[in-house]
Amino acid sequence: MKIINKIPYLIVAVSIWLAFASSCANQGMPTGGPRDSIPPVIVSTKPDYQALNYKEDEVNITFNEFIIPDEVSEKLVISPPLEKRPSILTKSKTLIIRFNEELLDSTTYSMDFKNSVVDNNEKNPYENLRFSFSTGDTYDSLRLAGKVINAFNLEPVENTLVALHNNLQDSAVYSTRPDYIAKTDDKGIFLIDNIKKDKYHIFSVNDANNDLMYNEGAEKIAFYDSVIVPYAEFHEELDTLSKGVDSILIAGHTHFYPGPLYLRQFTEDIFTQYLSTSRRDTRYKCTFAFNEPVKDSFDIRLLNKEADDWYLIEPNEEYDSLTVWLADTTVARMDTLLMELSYLQLDSANTLYLHKDTLDLNFSDKKDDSRQKRKSRKEDKEETPPVPQFEWITNLTSSAFDLNDDIILTSPQPLKNIDGSEILIFLAKDTLKTPIDFDFAKDTALHRTYRISAQWEPETLYTLEIDSAACENIYGITSKKLSKIFETQEEDYYGEININITGVKAPVIIQLLENTDEENVVSQKTIRDNKTVIFDYLAPDKYKIKIIHDNNRNGKWDTGSFQDKYQPERVAYINEVIKVRSNWVNNINWDIKPDPTFTKNIRDKELEERKRKEAEEKAGEEREQREDPMQQQNNMFRPGGFGPGSM
Repeated sequence: MKIINKIPYLIVAVSIWLAFASSCANQGMPTGGPRDSIPPVIVSTKPDYQALNYKEDEVNITFNEFIIPDEVSEKLVISPPLEKRPSILTKSKTLIIRFNEELLDSTTYSMDFKNSVVDNNEKNPYENLRFSFSTGDTYDSLRLAGKVINAFNLEPVENTLVALHNNLQDSAVYSTRPDYIAKTDDKGIFLIDNIKKDKYHIFSVNDANNDLMYNEGAEKIAFYDSVIVPYAEFHEELDTLSKGVDSILIAGHTHFYPGPLYLRQFTEDIFTQYLSTSRRDTRYKCTFAFNEPVKDSFDIRLLNKEADDWYLIEPNEEYDSLTVWLADTTVARMDTLLMELSYLQLDSANTLYLHKDTLDLNFSDKKDDSRQKRKSRKEDKEETPPVPQFEWITNLTSSAFDLNDDIILTSPQPLKNIDGSEILIFLAKDTLKTPIDFDFAKDTALHRTYRISAQWEPETLYTLEIDSAACENIYGITSKKLSKIFETQEEDYYGEININITGVKAPVIIQLLENTDEENVVSQKTIRDNKTVIFDYLAPDKYKIKIIHDNNRNGKWDTGSFQDKYQPERVAYINEVIKVRSNWVNNINWDIKPDPTFTKNIRDKELEERKRKEAEEKAGEEREQREDPMQQQNNMFRPGGFGPGSM
């Protein structure tokens, strides 16, 4: 048969093969086409956008497809705020917002839906949907925008209330509903629009109870220092490219003032004193915790026994938590202690007075059931109980000891005396035990803690020895003998950060932080003028750098006060994660002049570079798969493709 006569048979064979292949390769449900990624589109509204003299009790927005309104009731912000929440309904493709109260006359209402309106198919959001109308014959169009950040760490504050008050009295934020409101987005950004021209105070409140007011001490607040007068200016721009040789099109844009506004939110330190914890932890120790410090005002009296010098107090640094050791053993042996605590409290007129609490603290020893009574036998000998001794707690471990660290010794109970001459440190290989020079001192911040500091040599074995007669606690119990061998770290293990700081006008605290969100402080230093700050003997790791403008010179960050009208102390960061390598010095220049935008964008460049390379490798692999015909042929034999056994 000639080839031309075979063509009809070839066409039929190819057609059968194509049908066979397509039937095998398309097992399962059809894909339904490409994924819908287009958000819903507004086709009509009632009233019209920016309509005037609208008097009805609902707003209708119709879309080109069915929508899901589930998040609208939660995220919709209407400004000026309403007394009652509106009802959210849908009818076919129309979203209905029905007001449950009469709207104010001659008022421009703004409705911020954010991203709450999504389509019914793939939940594609209509991003930043806003709608507005006026109940009078004037449409107010001024606006204010800005950002709310956490004053302590400059992180954006999401979904917090921003309130605009026309009432300029300080009490307005506590007692009256604001004239205009907004909520921040996930970047802390807010926009209040459709504002009437007037004078305002602006606040941000986390509004935990949803009353649109500030609950002092229970909620966070941010405030702007001065009165705000919003206004707008139109800036003309000439467009000579319009049609016609002699015609000039005048275009432009509107600038809204003032600025962006940056609000730093904080928790106000309000004096509300009360006893929050009172317990007897052991027979010899009690714990008392207060909401406020009790320094210079606390006193304790035992009511059910006459005793002198019967207690020893160990306060924490803030002096709002106290450990009371029962130094008198006759008092400690009492199962019930009746105590009277005295401390300063505020009365209803905000006047300090000496408040007294009477407490009944109990403690009973647990019965030891592990020992069974023995039958009396002549051959039984009376056991002599061991002499009780306590053990030192130290920071010495099996890992290498840091060259810039002190040895820390902590006693489990307060000490009555300690003999530093009974503490020895010598080279571990020195059989003669020749002591090295070191400084021994009580830690001024930590109770029952002592520090041993010395010029440690790198990669060296030392032995610490403390004789059992070296110290005695307040109960007459001595310590056990301590003997610890430890090795110091090699010098090349460490890295260093040198920061040349300029722009210093007042005391500044420089903090070296762990590379975590918790902001654990590794080390901190204070400077009062331009200086190079050195953080040395650093373990290879990633770190962050933060500064605190220590205005009151107390060595820590302090919050603000709306009552007394001062802002929290400013902070700033180096916007880059610092990677410390062994035997390497990081030199950094930092001008710390105040940043009005409070920018915090700490980048980990090493992590970014790794992610970039991973993305490039993945894109390259996908490109090779698309371009490699053999790879495409192999894909036919994978599940869902045409090949042997695919039927």
